[in-house]
Amino acid sequence: MRRTIATLAGLTCVVMWCSACALKPTRGTETVPRAFSGADALLGPLKLSEQSVILDTRSSFDFSMARIPRSQHVNWVDYSEPEPTQRGWLQRDLFAAARRLARLGVGPSTPVVVLGLGREGQGEEGRVAWMLAYLGVKDVRFGRFDSVKARLTTSPPAGFGDVPGGTPLEAEGDAEFRKSLRPTEPPAQEVPIWKPEVVEDLLVTDQEFREAMKKGEAAGVRFIDVRPARDYLGQTGGLRAKAIPNLGALNLPWKDLFDDNFRPARELRPQLAALGVRDDDRLIVLDHDGVAACASVMALRAMGFTRAGCFAGGYNHLLAK
Repeated sequence: MRRTIATLAGLTCVVMWCSACALKPTRGTETVPRAFSGADALLGPLKLSEQSVILDTRSSFDFSMARIPRSQHVNWVDYSEPEPTQRGWLQRDLFAAARRLARLGVGPSTPVVVLGLGREGQGEEGRVAWMLAYLGVKDVRFGRFDSVKARLTTSPPAGFGDVPGGTPLEAEGDAEFRKSLRPTEPPAQEVPIWKPEVVEDLLVTDQEFREAMKKGEAAGVRFIDVRPARDYLGQTGGLRAKAIPNLGALNLPWKDLFDDNFRPARELRPQLAALGVRDDDRLIVLDHDGVAACASVMALRAMGFTRAGCFAGGYNHLLAK
């Protein structure tokens, strides 16, 4: 797989900022700074055990056609701001998000595996994993659905499809009887309501972004644009592309950060180091709407870039005003 890293020069514009763009304070969270401690889980294998909560971010149709036993469907949009120009941001009431997750069986200590379409999708599984990590869930892993479905049996247990005594079902009217033998999948076990313990530096706020635009690399800040190269170079998007600000960003297409199973591509780390990206740089990662950017932050964190954060509003937020 060819990996593309390029820098941008020559695109300029003026972005008008106003107080309406700033995020409102979140509710139901603590303000004590916390460190991200999930890098090992991101690099480790996808552990699918009886204790795991499995979240599937594929479309409802794909989920209905094939799924891992005990998995539950989630949509990242359901945990985001409702306004189209703001939906890259998490919903402001993070306590409400935690209550919703508790009903799915997700708590701060729950091992969670998030599945999706990998590089064939838009990074949805990484976005959900980032959200969970931001809220304080400590053991979050994510990967491609097709990479794990063979590890778990989705076949009925022994005896399913046979009448008692082992006689095969052959008659045309056996469909209902066969259905009656299908084991009932237990519902998700809810966990007690919990309060988010936010890992703040996984998110780049609107205020931090504006300050970083003024300070740039001199303050140890690097902008990472994870859009495809064509978008980055302004070859798509028409007039909208010309309005995107020149951040002096390093282009790192998000798909290059992952291997075929949508696991962080650790071999990319030396290339980034060669381009002057340091472990302690504040990496501000962005794309159009914060989906692939959040997935990219998780990959960069797994590679050892411990201060990577997502500007979740993305360019859609920048160009909204």
